[in-house]
Amino acid sequence: MKSETIKDQLSSKQEARAKLRESFLKAVNSLHGECCSILTYEQSKLTGTFSSWKPDGSEVLIHDLKTPANIVMTSALLRTPDILAIQFDKPVELQI
Repeated sequence: MKSETIKDQLSSKQEARAKLRESFLKAVNSLHGECCSILTYEQSKLTGTFSSWKPDGSEVLIHDLKTPANIVMTSALLRTPDILAIQFDKPVELQI
C-alpha cells in the first residue's frame, strides 16, 4: 500500500513537471518574431528580433541583431550566460 502511494506521488510530480515544461515551451514559441532589447553582462544594449531559444537553454537565436557600434547581423546566437536581461518592446501575452 505504501509503495503505491509513493508511485502515485512520483507520477503526480512527473505530470506537473511535464505540464510546466510544455507551458514554458509554448511561451517561448509565442515570442518568435517579437522585437526585443538585450542587456549583456558587459552592459551592452543589443536590439533585434527574437527567434528561438535552444532547448537546453544555453543559447538564444536573434535575427537582425543590432550592436551599439551600429553593426547589423542577419542572425546571431547569444549565449545565455552572457545575457543579463531580455526586454520585449511591446507587452507579450503568454497563454499558459
